[in-house]
This record gives sequence, C-alpha cells and structure tokens, in this order.
Amino acid sequence: MISHFKEGVSVLKKKDQKKMSKKVVIPAVLALSVTFGGILPNATTFAAQPASASTILYKAEGLSKQEVVKAFLQSQVADTATRAAGGDQFKIISEQADSTTGTYHVRTIEQYKGIPIYGSGQAVALDANNDVYASFGTVTQKLARSIIPTEASISQDDAIAIAKEGVESQIGAVKNYDGIDSELTIYNYEGQYHLTYLIKASTSIPAPGYFHYFVDATSGEIIDSFNAIHEADVPAVTPVMARGLDVTGTMQNFIAVKDAASGKNYLHGAAIAGGTTASPNIVSVHTFDARRMGETPFLLLSGLLGFTGFEVETKTNFFADPAAVSAHTNSIKVNKYFQDIHKRNSLDDKGMGLISTVHIGSKWNNAAWNGKQMLYGDGDGVRMSSLAGGMDVAGHEMTHGVISNTANLTYQDESGAINESIADIFGALSEMHSHGITSPGEWEMGEDIYTPYIAGDGGLRSLSDPASIPLSTAYGPLGHYPDRYQDRYVGTLDKGGVHINSSINNKAAYLIAEGGEHYGVQVTGITRSKTEKIFYRALTKYLVASSDFKEMRQAAIQSARDLYPDRNGQPSAETNTVIAAYDAIGVPAE
Repeated sequence: MISHFKEGVSVLKKKDQKKMSKKVVIPAVLALSVTFGGILPNATTFAAQPASASTILYKAEGLSKQEVVKAFLQSQVADTATRAAGGDQFKIISEQADSTTGTYHVRTIEQYKGIPIYGSGQAVALDANNDVYASFGTVTQKLARSIIPTEASISQDDAIAIAKEGVESQIGAVKNYDGIDSELTIYNYEGQYHLTYLIKASTSIPAPGYFHYFVDATSGEIIDSFNAIHEADVPAVTPVMARGLDVTGTMQNFIAVKDAASGKNYLHGAAIAGGTTASPNIVSVHTFDARRMGETPFLLLSGLLGFTGFEVETKTNFFADPAAVSAHTNSIKVNKYFQDIHKRNSLDDKGMGLISTVHIGSKWNNAAWNGKQMLYGDGDGVRMSSLAGGMDVAGHEMTHGVISNTANLTYQDESGAINESIADIFGALSEMHSHGITSPGEWEMGEDIYTPYIAGDGGLRSLSDPASIPLSTAYGPLGHYPDRYQDRYVGTLDKGGVHINSSINNKAAYLIAEGGEHYGVQVTGITRSKTEKIFYRALTKYLVASSDFKEMRQAAIQSARDLYPDRNGQPSAETNTVIAAYDAIGVPAE
C-alpha cells in the first residue's frame, strides 16, 4: 500500500502556521488509526517487575480496590507537596475481574480539576489480596502545581465550526459528516497545557478521514490537528441466505435481508459467534458502496446505525459486487476470530455493529478505520488490487477498532508503532485462524492485494522477515524495514515512524510464535495459539495510551507470567520465550 504522510498541514487559525511539507511516499499498511497526539512529558514510567510473579508494588492494608489503586498512583508522584488530595489526579474509567487468574484490573486517566488530560492513562493490576503487583503507564509530576484554565470562553458549537473550517480547508466541502464528537480536555502541546475542545470528525466524502482538532477553549485557536486515517428508509426486512463471488473469485455464502415490498435484497446481515447455544452473540454487519463519487452527496439512509453510503442491493440472492462481498464476509470472519479465540463480542466487546464501505475514492490505494467504520479503496490495479480482498487488511483495520476500545494507544512515535504492530499481528492471526494455516508463510501483511501482477513479492510488510521489504532511504540509510530496536527510525515523518517501527515488534511476535535465531539470540517458539493469548492480554489488561517499546516488552512478559505462572521461583518456558524474543529485537528490560 502507498500512503502520503504530511509532517504538517496549514489550517485556518492554526497556531504558529506551518507550510505544508513535501509529501513522502512510503509503503505502509492500512494507514489510518484512531488515536493521535503526543505523550505527556515530565512523567515517570513505572511497570511490573518481571523478576518474580510474587512481586508486590503496593500493599492494600485494608483499603478497597479503588482506594488502593488511587493510593498507589498517588505514591508515584515524587513530590509529596504536589500530590492531589484524595487521589483526585486519577479517575477510574474501567474495572474488570479476571476469573482465569484471580486478579483484578483497573484502568485510570489523569485529570485536572475534573477535566481529563489527553493521552494520559494507567493500568493497575491487583492480586487476590488487593495488593498491586503490576502497573503500566506514566504518572504526570507536579500537576497539582500547574496553573491551567478550566473555564471555556467559546462554546462547543463554535469549536466544532472552527474544526469543520479546518477540515474543509484540506479536503473541500463536506456535505455530510459520518460523525462529529466533542469533549473538553487538557492538551499538552510543546510543554504547555491548554484547555481545549477535542473535535473528532469522521468523513468519507470527498475524502476519507478521521480528523482530530484541538481547539483552544479560551481563544478559539487551533492548537494542533491530525488526520487519523446512508438514508432511503430501509423498510421492514426479513433475513435471507445470499451468496456472491469475492475478489479472489471464491463463492461466499452469508446472511442478507430482503424487502418483501420491493423484492430487493440488501447487504445487511449478522455475524453469529460466541455466547452460548441458547443465547449466541449476534453482531450486525452492514456493507455500503461509496460508488467512487467524490462530490456527489450520499443518499440519506436510515440503516441500523445511520452511516452514510449507498445500499448494496440486488433483486436476486446473488450479490455481484466482489469488493462488497469480500468486505462483508471478511468482517464476519474477523469477528468470529475475536469471538472464538478471545471471547470478545465485536470491536467494543459490547456487540457494536460492523460497518464497511467499499469503492472509496478513485483508485484509492488504501484502507482505513475512521473511528466509525472500515473504509476500502479499489486500488489502482497496478500497485494494489481492491483492498477489500485482503482478509488480513480487514483484520488490521478492525483491530484498530479493538485498540481504540482498550489501550487506546496514542498514534505518534513509539506508542503509534505499537498501535500499528498490534493491528498487523492480529490481522495476520485472524487470517491464519480463518484459513486454518499455521505455516510461517502466512506472516505477511497484504500479500493478496499488493502488486497483483507480480507473484511472490511478499506483500506490504513481513512479520517473519521485516528487513526483506524495501523502504525509502528518506527513513534512514537501512533501505528496508527495521527488525531491531537500535535500527528504529527516529525522525518526524510518518508520525514518528508509526508504520516503519511497527516491524520491530512484529518480529518479536513472530519469534514468540515460530521461534528462530535473530542477531545471535535463539528463541524457542511456543505456537501461535499461546502467542495470540499473550498479546491480547497485554493489549486489554496492561498497555495504555502512552506505552512505548519498553512497556510493550513488560506487558508481554507480565501477560505470559499471568497465563503461564512461574514455578519454584523460575519463569515458565513461555515467559522465557517472550523475554528472549524482546532481547533478540534489542528492546531493553530497563
């Protein structure tokens, strides 16, 4: 896949206006994600101690779970004079008991006088005695001494209007936004805290995007911005069995719906997996067609979730659009993977509907998750074929949806690289699960849709051998993707190398599953089945918005210890494999 990454885009009222940077073209899988922004500065990193499963970081001493979490986090603020009273710096946002290990997991964000701080977050794990045994994330120092405005001078509607003006200065008039969300947040930009409205705008036409605008709530200035990247009334319908050829020419069977009055079938269906026999998990699946119309307004649809796009319809039970059939059935297969293997009920674990739109743009060589749905371009037929045809592409984009509902990794620098890597890892794993393939040959991304007329070119990225994929020397002298930490890209392009450096963690995942020797370190593989459980646990229990490579290592080790406990004070074979894999890619323990 080819994407254009811009170092800066000039927008109306932008603080310290920057000229648009020269576009640099790189091969990068499925570019857009869901979280953007910088990592909070002036913070101390803390984490689980991998030396012993019995390590206690903080004793409960009669406190409740919530009290011990806040007390522990407050203890990480070095200057006692700056500690907020009663743990007010930290707000608990989720709690989850893990019956498998008898542990309890709490996620928090930081706040200032009740206003959340963008990009902050911690994950704290308690044992059966409510003692803290593991913790991930960063704690901001001297926050209580900071002087930050907390009263907005402009309205939320004003901030949305300013953000819309910025979006449309980049892509042209937007007649219908897929969605606009707004929240008041504190944003640290270049060392200074700002009270801002964070506006998130999702678009499909005239260009796909998931725009994040930080609008100063006291002045209306745009502090920072990023681009993260249906409705004729649907009458009463009944489920029907349908079929169609996908992009690869394979006949697929699936559920659609039929309108008895018009006789038309629509590509609305369901993914049925997980739950119990008496009460299975049913996730709605809808696929729409953008018809490559950049400026033509979409028909307003009152479909189940209200997204924009033309209906994919037929008067028979045969759907003749291969891209739509592929997107639809791949969504079902990826959902089945997360249901079967991880017991996860859709992307948000609450049964959210799965929305896909195909035929985005004209010859668009990309696919994206825009915070609301999956978007697929048709490719130009030379560099890319239809991106809807790659199941690992679908798995990659849908995993971004899982990430945004769990660790919510910030899409910048090392945390952004971990974000992209996890999307790659589960993209590959979901495809292998569907195909029933355990061969190392399946550890490539996008091999089915990349350069369709060149056989055996290896795809967009390789998890098994990252260095085999060429890369522009604009990203350093290597000329290929890095496969160890010391060779990581440290520049500003590609949001600090989110796609480039993802290959480093990809290699660790491959080594954990398949084994091998890497830079003189021998790693014994522990199978794909164990690997996927370790990485899923790391994502859902330990990683936080600001997690870097070091915390990725610690989270994977802690997850291995949880699932495969130490015996007689010694790490299990599985834990040793994880340690060896991260040693092999050069990610330091401390």
